[in-house]
Amino acid sequence: MKVTIKEVARHAGVSIATVSKVINNRDYVSEKTREKVKRAIAELQYEVNANAQSLKAVRSRKVAVLVSDISNTYLMSIAKAVEEMIRSIGYHMILMSHNDAPDIEYELLQIVQQQQVDAMVLIPTGENSSTIKRMVTLGVHVIAVDRKVNDLQTDYIADDNFYGSYESVRYLQSLRHQRIAVLYGHRRNSIGEERYQGALAALKEGNTYDPTLFRGANFKEEEAYRLTTELLSLPEPPTAIYSANNTMTLGVLQAIKERGLEMPNDISVIAFGDETQWKLFRPKLTLMVQQAQQIGLEAAIMLKNRLTIEKPYPVQERIIKPVLQQNETCNVLRGH
Repeated sequence: MKVTIKEVARHAGVSIATVSKVINNRDYVSEKTREKVKRAIAELQYEVNANAQSLKAVRSRKVAVLVSDISNTYLMSIAKAVEEMIRSIGYHMILMSHNDAPDIEYELLQIVQQQQVDAMVLIPTGENSSTIKRMVTLGVHVIAVDRKVNDLQTDYIADDNFYGSYESVRYLQSLRHQRIAVLYGHRRNSIGEERYQGALAALKEGNTYDPTLFRGANFKEEEAYRLTTELLSLPEPPTAIYSANNTMTLGVLQAIKERGLEMPNDISVIAFGDETQWKLFRPKLTLMVQQAQQIGLEAAIMLKNRLTIEKPYPVQERIIKPVLQQNETCNVLRGH
């Protein structure tokens, strides 16, 4: 049943007229009372009309950045670009990491609401959409990076994840590999699903799909290490591995090293990720490179526009193609 303004007033302990003043930003309401009303609106999930932006008339000049992995250099480069941009217009950044755990993300979203941020740059887990929707209703600008917020339209910028996965596998096939292992992460959010589908399409198109070599490592280094060890222990192990993100690639490379294998002579490896993390790695890792600098800059510009342009405008979406770097860890399969 839809929550009414009368219920909001009762919950906040104020009159209906006071709730209306807060929603429409009319007349004077003390800051303490205003916050009581806004808290009641959030707790009851009251659907404010399109004028809800007025709830943010008094700005905190704070922006939250929620990432999935604070150790991921790609994500940190995006956070840095955002911080540099918002500082130039007098805002400050609150940086937090949910470790791809929906329960942690939920807790952090509560903190973000308490901080009364004006905007949020978010790498979502794929859960907690209703909480994020309430924040948008209350006037918080949301920029989704890398992954979409399920069932909610927000500004969005990301890699072309399907294309990157598809082309990574096709590259291995062009080197005559048939037994290609894929570590795809998971399918709980758009990035995981798109990278999964891209790899799967290429494998099936090239008639090289083997379900025993297609593994979900949850975007975790430890799981990727365990699964790669299992794959390399098969009676007929893969001759090539595609890893769908930087963090999993660490586990893949550790398992290969511990087996005493050399790249690319014993096994070929290609990874989807940011090149910064691998600059000192030898042999030089073959990559499907994310355009981190461009994505970070454009995410920061999207955010700046939302914070400085008063007139409403439609949600923006930018999809940027990653670029194949043919480095030193892939080779033509010998004997073929």
